[in-house]
Amino acid sequence: METRFVFRDFLKVFAFTLVLFVFFMVIFQFVPSAADILAGFHPTVAFLFQYLLQFVILFFPLWFFVVDKYGTTLADFGFKKVPILQILKTVALCYLLYLVVSYIILTILSATGLELAGFQDQQSYLPSFGYDSIGLISAFIVIILVAPFLEELFFRGFIYRVFTKTWPVWLGSILTALLFALIHFQLQTIIPLFILGLILNFAYQKTGSVWTSVIFHSFNNAIAFALDLYLYYHPEFLENLQSLT
Repeated sequence: METRFVFRDFLKVFAFTLVLFVFFMVIFQFVPSAADILAGFHPTVAFLFQYLLQFVILFFPLWFFVVDKYGTTLADFGFKKVPILQILKTVALCYLLYLVVSYIILTILSATGLELAGFQDQQSYLPSFGYDSIGLISAFIVIILVAPFLEELFFRGFIYRVFTKTWPVWLGSILTALLFALIHFQLQTIIPLFILGLILNFAYQKTGSVWTSVIFHSFNNAIAFALDLYLYYHPEFLENLQSLT
């Protein structure tokens, strides 16, 4: 699982990412907002435009300082073949672990009456796509197929492997999970995202292949996608559930 990448590579990528982020923030202060420009288009177009910007901000620095420098392949980012049964067992274990940890935290919060600002429900992405066939198909492709692959390549394939090469595994895992949670820019759900990041790290560490974390990430997103879709068409389900509690 040793990587050719070094911490200096991460610092360069991180610094360039911040520069691009600030650059686009400044640009959009002086031009009409993307929402106004794309207002006449399908909601999916606006979302994909924003997603493309995020892709450029994250992956152009990675390409410039890492991919081009080392002439990398997917194998250099930890994508190696693992028996499918081993992957499925690890994914099942990770999802069970995620449910158990979430249940324990919810039970403690319920018993103590505490409210954590960072432990709220994650905002659904489906309204950003729209609920027609174009929106749902686009959402399925982005949320379940594209996003898990790209995010795992960046966070587990690059950052986690550099961090655990630089520091002890436990510290590298915590820092990677923290960056993973922060990059989603949803502070109200930073704790669940942090926990998810830790489990994604574990999924990779367990098999030594980023494919495992990709499949777990995709599976987790698919469950959330299906629940969001079900609740959209059956809003009475939540009302009935709340009446029981």
